[in-house]
Amino acid sequence: MVANKNSWKIWDKDDSVEQRTYKRVKNELPEMECAKQLANIISKIYKPGMQILDMGCAAGHYYNTINKLDSKIKYFGIDSTKKYIDFAKSHFKNNKNINFLLGDIYNLPKNLVDQFDITFCCNVLLHLPTLSEPLKNLIYSTKKYCIIRTLISDKTHLSKYLYTDELDKDGNPINFVHQNTYSFELIQKTVSSVGNYKIEFIEDKFDQDQINSEFNNFNKAQSAVTKVINDIQIAGSKVFQWKWIVITK
Repeated sequence: MVANKNSWKIWDKDDSVEQRTYKRVKNELPEMECAKQLANIISKIYKPGMQILDMGCAAGHYYNTINKLDSKIKYFGIDSTKKYIDFAKSHFKNNKNINFLLGDIYNLPKNLVDQFDITFCCNVLLHLPTLSEPLKNLIYSTKKYCIIRTLISDKTHLSKYLYTDELDKDGNPINFVHQNTYSFELIQKTVSSVGNYKIEFIEDKFDQDQINSEFNNFNKAQSAVTKVINDIQIAGSKVFQWKWIVITK
């Protein structure tokens, strides 16, 4: 169990910290650079009829990219923020190939174990207070492939981004989000504790101009928006070393 487990869920207190998810779903913003690379990774393993899980789906904006691979792609989204899921259910209500569930990555329902052909989780693990249980649950949910995008480097670096400087009586931040970077070694060790699976690390690819264009439009309205300087992604004062992990059972 995680101490004060819900204290880090800034999205439940203020869903506007990721207001761009709503705009992407409605095609009012371009698709994310990582969504393009995700689709490319999935295209190499996808076969018609496969069921795909998006863990930490927000309002479901990744669907708008991956459905270009197959207009009938079977997509299932899970997120712990009720406003995101309510919006997604309403927006996609006429699409019979999509399902959304309010759920927690720390508490994977038993009926979702080995349920999906492909599970993906983008830009979520870094925001969680711990790594082991969420990563294991992602692996448990899939029959074959697990695709993850998160911050990875040679060393683990645990950090928090504070939306405000408010602290509780013990000096702990009240309004914050985790921005954790995990080491290659820790990722490999955690995956190996579940099974002897193939692990591939893939470099993150992006259009620097596209990311900076969005930064210029949103950095005043939304905190911690990523920008790129000399091909290095930065959010606030932290370097974001994104990597992709592809786990094959």
